[in-house]
Amino acid sequence: MGVHYNWKQWLWSSFIICMLIFCVKVNHGDAATFKDVPESHPSIFEIEFLADSGIIKGYQDQTFKPSNNVTNSQVALMITRALNLNVENRPAPGFQDLGKIDEVTYKAIAAVVDEGIFPKGDTFRPFEPITRGEMAQVLVNAFHLKGTTNQEFKDVSKNHTFYQAIKILAANNITTGFEDGTFKPSQPLTRAHFSTFMSRIIEPDFIPVSSGFGYNKQYQYIYELNEGYTAREYFSYLSSDELGDWWQVSDENNQYIHYVNRIDKKGFTFTGYLENEEIITDFHIPYPVKLGTSWSYSFKDEYQPVTYVVTSMSEKITTPAGTFHPVMEIVSSDGYQYYYSKELGHICTKDLQTNAIVYQLIDLKKRSSK
Repeated sequence: MGVHYNWKQWLWSSFIICMLIFCVKVNHGDAATFKDVPESHPSIFEIEFLADSGIIKGYQDQTFKPSNNVTNSQVALMITRALNLNVENRPAPGFQDLGKIDEVTYKAIAAVVDEGIFPKGDTFRPFEPITRGEMAQVLVNAFHLKGTTNQEFKDVSKNHTFYQAIKILAANNITTGFEDGTFKPSQPLTRAHFSTFMSRIIEPDFIPVSSGFGYNKQYQYIYELNEGYTAREYFSYLSSDELGDWWQVSDENNQYIHYVNRIDKKGFTFTGYLENEEIITDFHIPYPVKLGTSWSYSFKDEYQPVTYVVTSMSEKITTPAGTFHPVMEIVSSDGYQYYYSKELGHICTKDLQTNAIVYQLIDLKKRSSK
């Protein structure tokens, strides 16, 4: 499912504003929908995406209350909007505790129960928070998710009520749990976290990626440079050491520079060295990375930092070397658009001022085995 047009327009507009005022970080400014979700909030892009899509509406005082627990009735409303469910003429859900809810919420509850998304029973507990385990089951039911994984959570036994649903969420990369290896199935879910999970299902570009985007040492690369002149660069893998994978990049005159392709838990870094070991270029993509991720990077601290923002994780790009998909799209505050494949690395670069491709992969050859 592609990014909603208005959402991507919002992301572009925010970044253009950033470029115009020479900010060193992405400035959401007046574009933010909710006054209590600042630009620094880790779920701002997911919350804005759902708001732009009409799935979440917040409160009358223009707040979203991201740290508040999300209730069963709120989840029912958001699910009906996300799935565009017809809420009219549904059977009465039969719960005994719906006397204090409004008609819109009642119809939403009736719809999600009729669809088998929420279970039937004596009570719905409309104003009580949904737990992380219950959330897993609701999302699996609503979006018909399937999948298997070897990942286990140490606080979710095989006889746990929501064991299968939690495993399916993990298999679809909707959740990775907590750093201590737990899922905390009985813990109430916040509105921000629910927005994150929902966004990852509707728009997979929001699923964080924590590996890849470097050069693949199984291949040889040939790039063409077009910036007032035309030239070619030849990338060949040399060896690996504690710094990373060493590559030799040569031109048509056999002049070369050595680069280190380094991938660790912090991200991908590509650093160029002259023979005297002077660093001449440095490029970095942090992990995890997803739609809306932004970062600033300064070469040698001698230049003004450049801000980068991920505007897509699922582009399809064609160059003389072939068609590549999915490809990550990155826009920089100095006016360039970069495209990176998770498996192969840099595919091409576009100058946004001229809309011209200034650097692109033109040939990709499998290295012969020795």
